[in-house]
Amino acid sequence: MADQIAPLESEQVDPFSLFSEQIRIPVRGLAFIGHIEKDVEFCGHTFTLRTLYPSEKAAVSLVVQPWRGSISEGEVWANAQVALSLTTVDGDGDFCKATGPDLNDFAKARLNYVQKWYQPTLSYLYARYLELEQEALSGIRELQDFSERNRVPSQPLPDSLTVQDTLGAPIASDIQP
Repeated sequence: MADQIAPLESEQVDPFSLFSEQIRIPVRGLAFIGHIEKDVEFCGHTFTLRTLYPSEKAAVSLVVQPWRGSISEGEVWANAQVALSLTTVDGDGDFCKATGPDLNDFAKARLNYVQKWYQPTLSYLYARYLELEQEALSGIRELQDFSERNRVPSQPLPDSLTVQDTLGAPIASDIQP
């Protein structure tokens, strides 16, 4: 065992290269830090959104309590998720001052901050947040599929080694330039 030489760095395969291009970034984000961030452009402003931790989603459920049973409950729920998923607004990470270490107080302060925005902006950001969550779920599925796959290359089936009958249609080797 001590005689084995580790493969050169240039010979090592980047495991993320095994994933499709559209899913690589979500998978990379989930594998390293458990979240995905994305910049969203809207009406001349840049917002950075990220997926939420379970504790933040729980804080959302508490902060919307005053609106339970009202016609605006769903909208406030969506707005609170946007509020907590925001990390920067136009590059400013301190767009809403922290109110202390308590997550529920922080969630309340963030909701109060975004409630001053117009609903079309919040609705647009919520749709982008849901897309981000969907990317995260797709990344998790891809990781799960990858971890369950048999990594030993499969052998072709015997009938796949023969040319299938194409009902007399010419095959590529029959066509002369």
